[in-house]
Amino acid sequence: MISLQPLISTLPSFRTKRRRPHIYPGGGTFMIGFRLAGSITRPAVKKVQAVVEKYGIDIPPKVYWEATAEERIGFRQAMEGVSDRRSLNGPFHLHHNEEVRLAIQEALDYRDGTHWEVIAYTLMPNHVHLVVRHIHPAWHMGKVLQHFKRHTARQCNKILGLTGQAFWEEESYDSIIKDDEALYQFIKYTLQNPTVCGLAKSWAAWPGNYVQERYKGFF
Repeated sequence: MISLQPLISTLPSFRTKRRRPHIYPGGGTFMIGFRLAGSITRPAVKKVQAVVEKYGIDIPPKVYWEATAEERIGFRQAMEGVSDRRSLNGPFHLHHNEEVRLAIQEALDYRDGTHWEVIAYTLMPNHVHLVVRHIHPAWHMGKVLQHFKRHTARQCNKILGLTGQAFWEEESYDSIIKDDEALYQFIKYTLQNPTVCGLAKSWAAWPGNYVQERYKGFF
């Protein structure tokens, strides 16, 4: 049975005040997504390509500023002459460099049991989906994630010879998981991401996938 663990009120909570709010209740279980710097999602790629087809690289300021932050990344790339899907969707360091992928997996595992309880994750070519439960006694979930991203950015940039450059996009996308059914659906979505995108024939065949042993039989 897939069961959601309750919140732990004694653990630190946090709520951001940025343009995109983040709510991190202490001891909560979360679905978190974050991307490589310079990469955007497929829906954003389609929006960017549609705008470029209509206006060329002279994108009206109103269209630019009413777009999402992710779409504006694509607009800026288009203004520099990049508008094909693959270039807008990249880079793909998490797929093209096994050492990078292993470094991120090791960092996820290293914090498992101290900072968070890792329930499931998938490392896609240009983004990560992570299902975790917050357990750190002193740091709220936002700080745990920030620490993880900062550490892996330094490590992966060193591997790639890109020291000093942004590795992850600053923003992340997260949802609080509130019940057993939502936990099941988020784990399923995470594991099936590579198969839906045509990268693997089964979730278990994708080297960037992980799920707790007790949940494997459900998927």
